[in-house]
Amino acid sequence: MFQKLVPAISLGIIVAIAPNVIADNSPKNANYLSYKSNKKAIDVGKISIGGIKLGMKEKDIVKKFGKPKSRTIRYDDVCHSSYITTWKYNGLEIEGLSTTNNPSQSQVHLITTSSSLYPTEQGIKVGDNVSKPQKLYSNLLSKIERAKDLDYLTYSNDAYGGLVFYFNNQRSIKKIILLAASC
Repeated sequence: MFQKLVPAISLGIIVAIAPNVIADNSPKNANYLSYKSNKKAIDVGKISIGGIKLGMKEKDIVKKFGKPKSRTIRYDDVCHSSYITTWKYNGLEIEGLSTTNNPSQSQVHLITTSSSLYPTEQGIKVGDNVSKPQKLYSNLLSKIERAKDLDYLTYSNDAYGGLVFYFNNQRSIKKIILLAASC
């Protein structure tokens, strides 16, 4: 038993004293990039899609876009332990979180668009080349990942939220997502 205990204790000491020795310090590791770069995480509070920002309420959404095509409310006890209100417009879906079943109390936490009618605050819209956000947000940490149908360019925040641009093989943006935080 003592023979198994010594290596385990040694590994624990190494991890505690020198975690960087065993960490993945490859260029693909986000932590490595933040140490080696002057780039910073995105502040999603400064970003908007279609003039809507995270944290806005239902009255702000209705004032901007009018009555939605649909509005649904559901309780999420898995991730947020909150009521989620979803407002749907043509090419735009907005979700808000609230501790009550009252949609007027919901605060926007997720915005998704698949339409060019709803640009970001920088004027980036569906149909643009993905090089546009790469230029306009060049001071922020980013990562491009490959997926089966669409690739995506992600600007993450510290709460696992951020701004995501999905694009096709022609590098044309097909969908934009802004998320406050993920569970």
